[in-house]
Amino acid sequence: MLISIRDYIQLKGRANLQDIARYFHLPESAVEQMMLFWIKKGKIKLYIMEDSNACGTKKCVSCVGCDLTGQRIYTWASS
Repeated sequence: MLISIRDYIQLKGRANLQDIARYFHLPESAVEQMMLFWIKKGKIKLYIMEDSNACGTKKCVSCVGCDLTGQRIYTWASS
């Protein structure tokens, strides 16, 4: 499972905790523990969105519809 999750993040480049848990049919708490393994190895980085305006993409009409506060984003740490 660790390899599958690593490959998923590497393929997508980035994914949030909810998407990973949904894709692998796992509880978020289990995914977080597996992601810690890859973070410690330096293969994956974690970003926590502290502010609903943190996305900065300006692709949305407004940030009212999507609450990014506290969202965990995992990205592939390219070597």
